[in-house]
Amino acid sequence: MISTAKTLLASALVLSFAMLSLGYVGCKRTSKNQPEIAYSDLFEKIKNGDVQDAVIDGNELHGHLKISPQMQFETILPPNHEELEKALLAARVNVTIKVTPVNSPSPLLINLIPLFVLSTVWLLTVPPFWVIFKKAGFQPVLSIVMLVPLANLIVLYIVAFSKWKGDPPRVA
Repeated sequence: MISTAKTLLASALVLSFAMLSLGYVGCKRTSKNQPEIAYSDLFEKIKNGDVQDAVIDGNELHGHLKISPQMQFETILPPNHEELEKALLAARVNVTIKVTPVNSPSPLLINLIPLFVLSTVWLLTVPPFWVIFKKAGFQPVLSIVMLVPLANLIVLYIVAFSKWKGDPPRVA
């Protein structure tokens, strides 16, 4: 049983490390030759006709200014940026909108990791205390209380210093 618990714990650690690694690799990095422009400044540059082209990728906008076409800029877009899109089209800016697929499993897996960790802790904590409480003559359901911080210490002290089912009688 101990080797199974070690295997489960090692598997959980490897899975957690793999998910964290995938999340780190998937992060987009801003390169040093891409200055970030404030959204309001970008809006003014669009109205003045200073933007040559733009690529909208999710909540990010990358593009080139007419002043320096080799220099790329970027900005973070608010959730509702239809007004910016209209301004880009009105200023005759070459706009490309990238649609990112939402069927990636990594957000779902990252959200399930805490559930996996909690169920692993439950599986490693409750069964041994269930057996201990049953052998000591207490209600085995008390093993679930062992998952609650502070309450587990109280129950542990109550069980440790109370009379057990198989204890010989105490001589005073």
